[in-house]
Amino acid sequence: MSESEYKELVLAEYDRQLKEELLPSNLLVPKPASIKDEVVMICGQGSLTTGDENILRSFVGPKEDIGAYYNAFQNGSADIFRQVITLLGRRSVNTNIKYINLLALLIDFQPRPYHPNLQIKSTTGPSINPARTGIISGEPPVGPGTVNPGGEITKGNSYKFLWIFMAVIVAGMSWYLVARKTVRQCTGKEGCMIWNNDHYECIECNDKSTDAPHYPIQHEIIDHFKRITRPDTLTYHSVRKVWYSNYKGRVVFYTDSGPNPLDTNLRVLPMTTHILEKYVLHIKN
Repeated sequence: MSESEYKELVLAEYDRQLKEELLPSNLLVPKPASIKDEVVMICGQGSLTTGDENILRSFVGPKEDIGAYYNAFQNGSADIFRQVITLLGRRSVNTNIKYINLLALLIDFQPRPYHPNLQIKSTTGPSINPARTGIISGEPPVGPGTVNPGGEITKGNSYKFLWIFMAVIVAGMSWYLVARKTVRQCTGKEGCMIWNNDHYECIECNDKSTDAPHYPIQHEIIDHFKRITRPDTLTYHSVRKVWYSNYKGRVVFYTDSGPNPLDTNLRVLPMTTHILEKYVLHIKN
């Protein structure tokens, strides 16, 4: 596949996401600063592949870990992304492949980064984003309850799926009944949130029942950002999948990226192998 062919595929996916309102807000009317913010956010999530690190490396050079890439982009100039704006505005412009690769990373286009031997088999039917479906060949997925090539539904798999589904429902209801006793319930009318020990809760902005600082509500943070109360359960498998802060000598681990609840002017960083071995496994100084 040529660079121009790959460029057309990435731009077509950008246009599709723009039309279907799937793009993050930083990419709706992109500017160098907003692209920088999006790159920093992606680094903060910590779930980057070796290929993704190679894309970032082409802009700031090799770094020791994702935290170092995060700091490099956070403290660096946004001007290095200006060519991406030119690319989106003038599709015919010839540009370095690293900017195409960066756009692929920003919109989660797969496969990435570009390689001359890259092959993308065409799919039939509606446009499919392989980054979100995992389907490259165009073959339909086969799973419990689906029709096999012979046209029959496997009953054993269907019953198994039903039991699993019921178990999930029961577990979810049990969790809800326990959680609703201790956690403020969001009604949809709240405009703020507060940090309560190990999680964020919804609260009305004029609620004075607590001295906790009120922050503008972010439902994604409320749903996913928690303090890990048992850091001793973390393993090497947790590297770059959890986040941490070292604030005033206190190391705390969290389930997602976001502002540090101990000081919201700072952000938590992806946990590296070094941090795990030093503060959890205690095998390094």
